[in-house]
Amino acid sequence: MNKTIFAARLLAASFLIAAAAPAVQAADTTRADMPTAQKAGAYIDDSVITAKVKAALVEDKQISSLKIKVSTKDGVVTLKGSVPSAELGQHALQLVAGVDGVRDVKSDLTVKAG
Repeated sequence: MNKTIFAARLLAASFLIAAAAPAVQAADTTRADMPTAQKAGAYIDDSVITAKVKAALVEDKQISSLKIKVSTKDGVVTLKGSVPSAELGQHALQLVAGVDGVRDVKSDLTVKAG
């Protein structure tokens, strides 16, 4: 199996496992008007989206070596970190926008040549 694909799948699986344990505790900090089961579901959904986004970034040859942090809240993904060019930052945003479950993408990326 291709090492990159294997690494991406391994990364995605580890995020899914890590997300399952604290889901109930984290659910209590989401919207108060939602039943607890829905809160937990929303938290897990965001964790799954985050894992998918990270896997997509790892699989992309142009982006895989960059240190981009990913966070997801209600399906809105935020990318944070530095990229060597605006074009590469735009590429990352477009890649993430195409991931299943992503409602919107926000950028906290900065361009740092070097």
